[in-house]
Amino acid sequence: MKTLLRLVVFACLFSSASAQDIKGKWYGMVTQIPGGYSTFFDLEFDIKQDPGITGVSYSYKHPNLYEKLQFTGKVRGDSIYLREDSAKIMQEILPEDWVLCVKNFTVAYRKVGAREFLQGTWDGKMKGDRTRDCLPGSVILSRSKEDIKYFVDSIHSPIPASGFEPVPSFTKTFANTNISKVTEIEVKHLDLELRLRDYLEVDNDTITVYLNRKILAPNIWISKKAVSIKFKMNPTVPLNELLLYAVNLGRIPPNTSEMYLIDGTRSYRIMIESDKQKTAAVYLRYKP
Repeated sequence: MKTLLRLVVFACLFSSASAQDIKGKWYGMVTQIPGGYSTFFDLEFDIKQDPGITGVSYSYKHPNLYEKLQFTGKVRGDSIYLREDSAKIMQEILPEDWVLCVKNFTVAYRKVGAREFLQGTWDGKMKGDRTRDCLPGSVILSRSKEDIKYFVDSIHSPIPASGFEPVPSFTKTFANTNISKVTEIEVKHLDLELRLRDYLEVDNDTITVYLNRKILAPNIWISKKAVSIKFKMNPTVPLNELLLYAVNLGRIPPNTSEMYLIDGTRSYRIMIESDKQKTAAVYLRYKP
């Protein structure tokens, strides 16, 4: 979903996945990047954990799409890996000319107050043709439908017409990582664009971009194709902060990306590196 998870404070407490009890029902959404069948689908997990992870996934989009598959899973570090089984499709209702995608999920356990979430990314293969990749996307689930509604409602809360919200003082830590300042740039325009791509081997690196400690773009899968993120700076504060937080470390740590900041006709190339100890930070100063 193009606007999913945008413009919402989502200050998560990160816990080791191996220490969490994730069994039971989870409710949420799965998104797909532009070019796929649809921008988002409803998603549910029914997880068993005894001690290995097994379960059933339900993907649906009313009125004419419903998929039910069994999956297996494992925990490695902070990541939970869930793999649907193409040989264990329990139910399949699809629009004409659609092909079922057998999905692999990589999620992490998150907690916001009393609310629990599984958040991450997915990819997969087309049913019947393991050479055809599905267009990937993001996934967010919670323990209850009320909690996922809280999350989505906060995403779509409008920015007050009276102006920007005050920006809090930036601490030296973020989500259990240290802030690592990469650079500070003077920009001429309030409307800017980021372009992010992988400059080394593509290894499933995923980042979330924060602007002034609010989510700007969640769960960006870093590949050789640049992802464009357009945003507007807050002109009421002297310094705007961009954080590039490592959702995962990919197959080859650390999480690396090449970022271009587009400021009118000017472009800045910035090399980014984040991991579970540090989060890369870029600071922007508006000087028209």
